[in-house]
Amino acid sequence: MGRPVVLRRCLGPDEAFQSGRSFEDMIAISGRLQDGAVVNHLINWLSPMKERVTVVTGERGTFIADTATADLTLHRNGTAALEWESVSTFRGVSEGDVTRFAFPKREPLRSELEAFRDAVNGRPTLLSTMREAVHVLSVVEASLESASDDGRLIRMGQRAAV
Repeated sequence: MGRPVVLRRCLGPDEAFQSGRSFEDMIAISGRLQDGAVVNHLINWLSPMKERVTVVTGERGTFIADTATADLTLHRNGTAALEWESVSTFRGVSEGDVTRFAFPKREPLRSELEAFRDAVNGRPTLLSTMREAVHVLSVVEASLESASDDGRLIRMGQRAAV
């Protein structure tokens, strides 16, 4: 939290209503955080393939978190130079080691309910705070505002505080 979002472009929900429901079936959002990090979100309920991944790219590699299977994989940047000149132009950073992390996978609903129980009992929990929830809702509202106005740039830091 505390990192204002600049939404660069949102695909309008009117372009992605397919199921006859009164809410968006798909929205594509790209933006830049205050510290310069680029973010890109695709929320898609239209596809029969249900992909739930979060990709975080850093200077030494990329983490891929698959929230449907609870897998975490690190794709490290390589250290060996590509010798094939024409391919290196398209490939970008060379490929390094791939590590898939092993950790206990708990049933998500059980974890959520236990965290809620702990919060109610005043014990420490990793649940989101109300402030974090309000921040997420303000980003959602800004996304919908951008989408309804042909992808207009929205600067979150300049919006009225909730």
